[in-house]
Amino acid sequence: MKHKMLARYPIGNPRRAWRQDNFLLSIANPGPIGLEYKDEWTAKKTRRAVKTCLDLGFNLLDTCWASPEMGMEIVRTAEALGGKIIYQNLKRFGGMGEANVFCKTNDLIGAIRDTAQWNCIAGYYMWDEPTTDEQLAETGRMITACEKERPGLLPFTVALPSYHRLTRWEDGAYAPYIERFADTVDPAQLSFDYYPIGLRGYTEAAQLDDCLMWCDLEVVRRAAQKRSIPFWFCYQGQKFHFYKYAERFTYPMVRMLANAGILHGAVQLTCYTEFEGMVDPETGGEGIYFAEHQRFLREIRELGNTLMALSCRRVIHDDSLLPDCAYMQGLRATMEDSELLTGKLPLRISVSEHTDAYGNRYLMVLNRDYDRDAHFSLTLKERSHVYRVDAADGEQRLSFMDTAVLTGHLEAGALSLYRVQSATEEPFTVEYYLSKD
Repeated sequence: MKHKMLARYPIGNPRRAWRQDNFLLSIANPGPIGLEYKDEWTAKKTRRAVKTCLDLGFNLLDTCWASPEMGMEIVRTAEALGGKIIYQNLKRFGGMGEANVFCKTNDLIGAIRDTAQWNCIAGYYMWDEPTTDEQLAETGRMITACEKERPGLLPFTVALPSYHRLTRWEDGAYAPYIERFADTVDPAQLSFDYYPIGLRGYTEAAQLDDCLMWCDLEVVRRAAQKRSIPFWFCYQGQKFHFYKYAERFTYPMVRMLANAGILHGAVQLTCYTEFEGMVDPETGGEGIYFAEHQRFLREIRELGNTLMALSCRRVIHDDSLLPDCAYMQGLRATMEDSELLTGKLPLRISVSEHTDAYGNRYLMVLNRDYDRDAHFSLTLKERSHVYRVDAADGEQRLSFMDTAVLTGHLEAGALSLYRVQSATEEPFTVEYYLSKD
């Protein structure tokens, strides 16, 4: 069988300097959010937590919410261990949200210059969830200043999710905010977060069938794609004890939430955790989801080379997802829109269709059910050769030759990636390589 080697290229906002070469996997903070330097034991636990996160498979660590002392503890440890950092120092630059602004005097350039000796710093955290016109404009100015000072580093920011302002945005006003964010800030990457398990409106029976996260994902995906900006997603990595509406939290929930981002074309995932799910809060060692998430991150790294070559064309859900939601109007693609499938999708199965720069077509299949495995059967519009992109090594393997039906099995919350080729063509496999020419 013929094997094609196809070039892919770094991606990035064409109006910004920073470029992304590979799929990125990050954690919001390797220690407890807002950790203060109290004693040597606290520092020792943080150093151990940094190593735990790197052993887990994260290739980027944020110092989100960390005090300046703990932030530098994370930086020093990452430097010694070969990790990469997105650096935040709320005493010197940026802010968090609309009201929680901690920095009154912006000394971003001074902070960049004072930390220039640290090779581990891959970017600087401009602002978390700016919302006002003033904050959006300031974030854009900070990004421009950062890229002029250090054009190879990432000037990072993240947009607000709709659930923080549900009473204002449940009528569909979230899309105008994202448009305003994207146009005013013009970020190097368009990122947002959503942590739905236990949020108001969540129920065990419905799982996430009624969750507005799916609307937000589509809004942000489309805004990013329209402007050729890389799309990033931050997912919930543990049970939040300040949420009132969930009695349990399981690892398949984590996997499904992360895969929801991939389904929509995300080329980066951030795990938001407050030092429980991935890391043990008492010791800084392995947390309760360590082994399962280590396996998941390993699989995403193997798929990442292919994911970086793809562009999402549409996302389609089965009829159980937000059937009567006004917010979803105009955002929902149907099976009639599909280029690859026909018929109906099985219960709690979502699919997305992607293409590469050469016209090759890909299909992602997600089991949104995080309690049960799924056996699925999908009817193809034309007879096709179907190749599964193997999460064990990233290679494409012929699963079905000249078939009209794609069948498969997915663990709870899991996703599979396939390439679909017309059966009128000779079979061939595809592999991508990074080219900067």
